[in-house]
Amino acid sequence: MDNTDTQQHRTSAKSSGENGFVKQLKKPVVFIPLLLLLVVLGVYLYKESQLKEARREAAEERALLLERANERIAENRHYLLEVVAKPFSWALRSALLTGNVEQVNQYLFQFVQEEKFAMVLVADAEGNIISSTDQNFTGSAFADHFDSKYLQTDATTVDDSDPERVIVASPIMGLNSRLGTLLVVYRPDDPLQLQELETEE
Repeated sequence: MDNTDTQQHRTSAKSSGENGFVKQLKKPVVFIPLLLLLVVLGVYLYKESQLKEARREAAEERALLLERANERIAENRHYLLEVVAKPFSWALRSALLTGNVEQVNQYLFQFVQEEKFAMVLVADAEGNIISSTDQNFTGSAFADHFDSKYLQTDATTVDDSDPERVIVASPIMGLNSRLGTLLVVYRPDDPLQLQELETEE
């Protein structure tokens, strides 16, 4: 009997406590701040979601900008190397027509002094290297060191398929025939990285 009364008393107290909590919530002084807190929390979560989306979009835009910047650098390098190689091959033409290999050597060694040019060489019409800034190549067959396709080019070509070195090949033409081939090995700068791009901005 006592146990039943005790249990009823606890249930009644619990119900009374719950009713009291509900009554407290219904009071404006409690309900309004709680509602404001929920609104603020909702706004915060929404803004946080927007911020994450904005960061993701900004990262994608930076990556695209970086890709375009590197493409533009490669295009400019391609153009400049082609522009440089053409008149250089014309200068070599006159030396080859007179058989002045010493003058060819002087041209090559002067050219390779410029930054980023790793090696310059000239192969004759038969594909033999007659002059090179790297003496280990002089006197050997061009095809032993480079793709022989460069000996067949009819115009100045820039091959940047290898990211560590760019090869420029230009025909040296005489009046009626090919005198030889100019080949330049250029060491390009590393592609721009995101940190460098952000620093420049």
